[in-house]
Amino acid sequence: MPIFSILRTGCQWRYLPVDFPPKTTVWRDFNEWRHEGTFDKIHDLLRRKVLTGEKPYHPRTSASVDSQSSTPPPVARSGAATTPRTFDGRKRHIVVDSLGSLLAVLVTAADVDDAKGATELFTRLDGQPMSKVVRMYADSKYHNFDLYAWVQEHEQWELTIVRRPKDAKGWVLLPIRWTVERTFAWLGRCRRLSKDREKSVLSSESFVKLAMIQLMLNRLKPSKADAEFHYRKSA
Repeated sequence: MPIFSILRTGCQWRYLPVDFPPKTTVWRDFNEWRHEGTFDKIHDLLRRKVLTGEKPYHPRTSASVDSQSSTPPPVARSGAATTPRTFDGRKRHIVVDSLGSLLAVLVTAADVDDAKGATELFTRLDGQPMSKVVRMYADSKYHNFDLYAWVQEHEQWELTIVRRPKDAKGWVLLPIRWTVERTFAWLGRCRRLSKDREKSVLSSESFVKLAMIQLMLNRLKPSKADAEFHYRKSA
């Protein structure tokens, strides 16, 4: 699929391989599908298929929220970077379930506070499989009393902050929080997502959903190489 090629390689639309349809055709389809909600429908159907394929299946009772900053390509920057949280770029906010499946995504300017972005992100959970979720895990960036009050008023689940161990130095693997960090790592396999390459936040969010769609398709029908790898690993 041409759009998957752009997602994985990060190439520009005009540099699609010649055996694909013209760039105008591919862009037109992408533009229609992102505005019509086609990517959302495909994503949610595949996620349901992946989750119901568990043996035995049981509903997810927890979720995790986090954000990730993304820099624009150097030629697109309007100013020099100063610190990781103040550069001229965007920030991806996501909510995932306990398996790392995407429940909601929101792309904002890089200077948007995580707690402030979380309120808009959480409104996108309407219609998602959240009925059994009782706890949302977050790191210390979400320690915000206004956010606590908003969650208590609008949601049925509890926001739980997972803090770093006292006196810890450097990177620390936080319990439970690794699920959302792993999802960001999955997204990082796609070169299109390695930088903030999109002109609109709708495109940015669509490519995040496309990355998860491709991941779930591979889970449901692994490639021959993946199947051989898992066979040798289990042997």
